Amino acid sequence: MSFSSSLALFKVPAFTPALIAILAATLAEAVAGSYMALLAVEKVGMSPLELSGFLTLSAISGIAVTTLFGHMHDRRPVLWPLLLSLVAKAVGYGLCAVLTETWMLLAVAFVLFGLSNASFALMFAMAKGYLDRVGGETVSRGMASLRMTSSLSWAIGPALGAGLVAAWSFAGVYIGASLLAVVALGVVLASRIKVVPAATAGRQQITLDVVRAAAPAVVAMTAFHTVMFMGSNAMSIVVVRELGSETDVGLLFSLCAAVEVVVMGLFVLRPMQRASVPLLALGFALFAAYFAIALIWPTLLSLYLGQIPRAAAIGILSIVGMAYVQELLPGRAGVASALFGNTMSAGFLLSGLGTGIFAEAFGYWAVFGVCLGLCGVGGAVLFWPAVRRTSF
Repeated sequence: MSFSSSLALFKVPAFTPALIAILAATLAEAVAGSYMALLAVEKVGMSPLELSGFLTLSAISGIAVTTLFGHMHDRRPVLWPLLLSLVAKAVGYGLCAVLTETWMLLAVAFVLFGLSNASFALMFAMAKGYLDRVGGETVSRGMASLRMTSSLSWAIGPALGAGLVAAWSFAGVYIGASLLAVVALGVVLASRIKVVPAATAGRQQITLDVVRAAAPAVVAMTAFHTVMFMGSNAMSIVVVRELGSETDVGLLFSLCAAVEVVVMGLFVLRPMQRASVPLLALGFALFAAYFAIALIWPTLLSLYLGQIPRAAAIGILSIVGMAYVQELLPGRAGVASALFGNTMSAGFLLSGLGTGIFAEAFGYWAVFGVCLGLCGVGGAVLFWPAVRRTSF
């Protein structure tokens, strides 16, 4: 990637504030999310089934909100849904610092976290609207840069969370996350970003054939996000209870995200021409290798070493997966971003159910086996005959 290409990205209107806002908002999620399961289990004392309810309620409302806001973005783009989502993120994390009753946290998850889930899709859709006006490799590089920024947040966030939890316990983690969400909100307001309408030329109409063609991608990305969240929940709990400490949890997440940044950086340096189905399948294979290593060799060292294939898998599946969904819906930045974002919410929902159900019956290590199986499902469904496209 040349220096002039690097500068070209920052000359795109709204790209820089979008980049900073995504960094701050995702950093808030990384700080808080790394300790969400531990907050519920260790501080509030939730059972595995209560943990499932806590983790899935935000996903249920988040899918509905993100879908609604995604369609609004394509039909009549406005800024207030993004602002509302960021406000909900700040308030929700702030309340997690002080609430100790299960029912209160469940309400926060359903109302505030559901709204806050939409910020990811809205910020990416907003940025893509400006990138599409430039066209060419700038679109691929720009989206890869934004995804790399979100992973950079996950490289910094868990380590920052580890420092906050060591100094001020869980309250420090969630106050810090709330302040970071406020920073993201402030950047959006201060920059006076305007949401631009997507180009209508070549816009994909949502028909039954389009839904059928997109189904394998949706199933695969849902499997990916289920594995990512479910594996993270199980990993954080087995580390604290059996193998290490809360600090190790933060370090494991940060190590993984640091390697992700390197992997995603390759997509910035060498942008894709099209999304590659075989490359997506490789991502699932690498993820499966991580869970296999953990099951065969269940030690803290194996989890640290396993972050390398785990990070490579997340980096590949995140960037190529988003591009894959967007290519299926040209001219529909809002719907495509919402669809990809909803696979995250659906994965979060299924991971909450799966973590509670399988941990209740077989223990938290059994969750690693479920994730291994889902990696096989996600990789296989990509080659479903309904997908009629050339990949390379």
